[in-house]
Amino acid sequence: MDTGGKRALLASVALGSIAAAFLVNPIPQDPGYHQFADQRTILGVPHFMDVASNVPFLVVGFYGLYNVLSRRDLHFPAPEARGPWTLLALAIVLTGCGSAYYHWAPSNATLFWDRLPMAIGFSTLLGIMVLERVDRRRGRMLWLPLVLAGVGSLLYGRWRDDLRFYYLLQAWAVLLVPLILLLFPAPWTGTGALIEGLGAYAAAKVFELLDMGIWNLSRILSGHTLKHLAAATGSWFLFVHLIRRRAT
Repeated sequence: MDTGGKRALLASVALGSIAAAFLVNPIPQDPGYHQFADQRTILGVPHFMDVASNVPFLVVGFYGLYNVLSRRDLHFPAPEARGPWTLLALAIVLTGCGSAYYHWAPSNATLFWDRLPMAIGFSTLLGIMVLERVDRRRGRMLWLPLVLAGVGSLLYGRWRDDLRFYYLLQAWAVLLVPLILLLFPAPWTGTGALIEGLGAYAAAKVFELLDMGIWNLSRILSGHTLKHLAAATGSWFLFVHLIRRRAT
């Protein structure tokens, strides 16, 4: 398949998934979502482990910001990608803050501030993939609208109590990023770290689904706590990729 065909396939998947989202019934927020397995209060902090396990996001995010802003030797195949990479690092920092805030006092209101930086992060990562691997010109035009669409999906979800488009954004991150890696091999090293990052994120989603089951096995760590640690590890691999990649 030539490059044009690959781009057409990617666009078809993206547009088809948008159309499918309109055909699905609205998805309201599950009122039982906030009942996480580990309810312990430690050192006066409610839900301590789910709060404290967000610290790695802060470490990874600030590490990413330091490298993106201070190192001039990083390989940017599209120099304008430094901006989106900066926003991605900032979104990871804010994910740590927003998630800790939410888990301190879980509610629909605080959940918005947990999901907002994640929406920015998912859409920014997708924009980086388009800019660096698919089409530099279209990537320059699309990455910021993608971020705005990600934020808009969450605002719509809050307004209408309908999470279809926020979940679509997550599906794009899970499906379109690997598809881009498969269809558009890059002429630089380091793609392995991106794949490891996606694997860690997939593990995070599994841990999230097994929250209570993992808690019942150990009574030390819950699945949701492990989800935070795995997702932060996935974020770490993104910057490992950025720092180590070199043109071939």
